[in-house]
Amino acid sequence: MDEQMQSNRWAIQFHGQGGEYFRIWIVNLLLSVLTLGIYSAWAKVRRLKYFYGNTELAGSRFDYTAQPVKILIGRLIAFAFFALYAVGSNLHPLLGGLFGLLFLLVLPWMIVRSIRFNLRQTRYRNVPFDFHGTVWGAVKNYLLLPLLLIPSLGLALPYVQHQQFRFVVDHASFGDQRFSQLGSAVGGYYRAALAGLGVMLVVGLGFAFTAGATIFGAGVNLSELNKSNPALLIAAILPLVIGYIVMLVGFSVVAAAVRLAQANFGWRQTALGAVSFDSQASPWAYGGMMAWRLPLVVLTFGLALPWLKVAQSRMRLNGMSLQAPEGLNQFNAVVQNAGSAVGAEATDLFDVDLAI
Repeated sequence: MDEQMQSNRWAIQFHGQGGEYFRIWIVNLLLSVLTLGIYSAWAKVRRLKYFYGNTELAGSRFDYTAQPVKILIGRLIAFAFFALYAVGSNLHPLLGGLFGLLFLLVLPWMIVRSIRFNLRQTRYRNVPFDFHGTVWGAVKNYLLLPLLLIPSLGLALPYVQHQQFRFVVDHASFGDQRFSQLGSAVGGYYRAALAGLGVMLVVGLGFAFTAGATIFGAGVNLSELNKSNPALLIAAILPLVIGYIVMLVGFSVVAAAVRLAQANFGWRQTALGAVSFDSQASPWAYGGMMAWRLPLVVLTFGLALPWLKVAQSRMRLNGMSLQAPEGLNQFNAVVQNAGSAVGAEATDLFDVDLAI
């Protein structure tokens, strides 16, 4: 700590443990199931309080202060909207289309409210974060920009991801200080994506080669497969199924490593007043961790998930640090009302991931 203070550089440390989080996770899961999802609002608060409370910076830890009841109300409203969409679609296709269009119109507002609510409930040294983005900004970055994926055949994806990250960062604040992007990290996003694409290509070719070698190595005659011989069918299909599952896991691992590398580039271009950020988490080490923990989650039917989540947070956060020439006591709290939970929980229901 003394060395960090002398150099005005502070490393972020994550202290969570898989066994500790498992006890929280399993209780959250069981109570959410028993209450038909009602307890999930309390589960979310318990989960975020654990992860934020185990994240330390300069001897102080973060906190998540949202009230579960507000989150529950937001989820109930979101569920009511989804129910209307489902019922309307069954009654008449036009009603389903109408509710779908209404959802697209409301989505930007939901995104802004989601980010604002969750940042306002996040505190460090009792100073809250906040978000000042506009609905029009969300329209541009979450509705219009993704349209570039169609004419570019997906090649614009790193650019879209970068702009969405920048939209959040450039409009976030801590106390009376605003976050900002010092420069563009688009090049880094593309380098990470191209590296990941290369690894995925190798994994895909490896799957094709291994599957072919296994089938023909087992002496399977493809012309005999139509004769309803179970042994031949199993010998031909089983290697393909196993190889396909391994390939999907490999793709998931590579995608996670690419996202981490892109986050590294994004945070290195981020500042908060006079404070600059650095992120040196290794995508290769992260991918290696995912390569054995993700199959373990599958083999344990999800029971190993808490250990995976803790390991992900530890590797991401322990690779981050802050350079603060003026120290960390320069921020003044800004009093504001907490944002509505409706937008946040509606985006949860429709699986819109806005994590930064």
